[in-house]
Amino acid sequence: MMPNAFLRQLRAPGVRAGLAGVLALVVAAGCSRDELLGVDTPDQITPASVNSVAGAQALRASAIGVFSNFYGGTTNVGVNLYVGLLSDELINARPGADHIDIRSFNENVFPNTAWNNFSQAYTAIVRATRSVNEFYPANATKNLQLGQLYVLRGYSLTIAGEAFCNGVPLSDVNDASPSFTTELSADMQTRAVASFDSALTILGTAGADVNQRYAARVGKARALVNLKRYTDAAAVTRAGGDGAASIAVPTSFIYNMEYSATTLVNTIFDWMVNTANFGPSEREGGNGLNWRSAGDPRVVISTTSRLGQDGSTQVFTIQGYPNGAAPTMLASGVEARLIEAESDLSTANATGWLANLNAARADAGARAARSIATGAPDVLPPLVDPGSDAARIDLLFRERGFWTYLQAHRVGDLRRLVRQYGRGAETVWPTGAYFKGGTYGTDQNITPSIAERNNPSWQACTNRDA
Repeated sequence: MMPNAFLRQLRAPGVRAGLAGVLALVVAAGCSRDELLGVDTPDQITPASVNSVAGAQALRASAIGVFSNFYGGTTNVGVNLYVGLLSDELINARPGADHIDIRSFNENVFPNTAWNNFSQAYTAIVRATRSVNEFYPANATKNLQLGQLYVLRGYSLTIAGEAFCNGVPLSDVNDASPSFTTELSADMQTRAVASFDSALTILGTAGADVNQRYAARVGKARALVNLKRYTDAAAVTRAGGDGAASIAVPTSFIYNMEYSATTLVNTIFDWMVNTANFGPSEREGGNGLNWRSAGDPRVVISTTSRLGQDGSTQVFTIQGYPNGAAPTMLASGVEARLIEAESDLSTANATGWLANLNAARADAGARAARSIATGAPDVLPPLVDPGSDAARIDLLFRERGFWTYLQAHRVGDLRRLVRQYGRGAETVWPTGAYFKGGTYGTDQNITPSIAERNNPSWQACTNRDA
């Protein structure tokens, strides 16, 4: 109906009388304009409605779920796949997503929402921590659950500090009057160390608390390595690192994030196994590791390829993620040994460096957790010293790569090779001609989402350097 015809109908006598009657009923009922325009929102949870033990429990459960999504969940792709694509772990086989694989991140083009997922996880964890602190009764359960939240907060910060550019906006999570500070990557790592320390302060020393303590120690050591504090990092994971009588973090220790085939699906299964959007790479850009041809039992890849979602790229399939409920490792005792090896290398202790690398490879628990066979012939035999510092660094980071594949480590490692070890970026990152055409860019990190530009407290990254 045209507007003029609609107006003519409103002016008709019968319609005018009807409208007058409706207005009379409204006035008679005493309704105000606010009451007429008000909308019930029974599906929204207000801050006041969670001011209880039950509310704190709900916030905690939500925070764990949101962190799981940020790390390795299917909603908008887990950060472990962003790290895989920007580094040499993965190639893209999805239409329009080459920008991150070619190291020329476009914040307007999918996948581009890793920052949103981080922000949601970080704020949810902070809110849950405050609520549990305020409303839980003082007991061992409160200490365990608070400790876990501090652990996840630390990991969210250290992963974000590795993956994102220098100078990102971090909220104080003050819902009444929020403010932001601009944090360099080193600032994020320092905050992570403080969060892990908070976990270690409050967690108990028995039962389920023990695994949370191990996770906090490995996470703290990871953040310290990012700060180039190798000796301090190794001291945290070694015997005595959690008090005078504490043991070293066991090499067999595993800390997984859990997923569900029906609610929060594992991102590796969803985007790489169930659908061929991304696939393992092979010597990408000349400098990448030989993930496929190495035949390494820590990164098992199919021997046949299939056509990717873009209809042209052949992709191989990562094994070990059989369904959407498959877990993804967040931390491990193997990582503790790798951190100790790096510390030994920094003090010219090549014997200790090699012993730690081989302790990880030989550990029966670490092998069993990754379905690595034992017996003869040994599929993961002891390493030998290559004889030079440069070659030892190469071998260390190769071991780190294969032990932590698709666990959101690789970008941080490549950035450290440039920043801490003085390697030229062109000798570390995928470089030169891109296999689909064009040339690799120079990005060594990704940026916050374009929506963050609406934040008046932040305009852009401080720098995009390593």
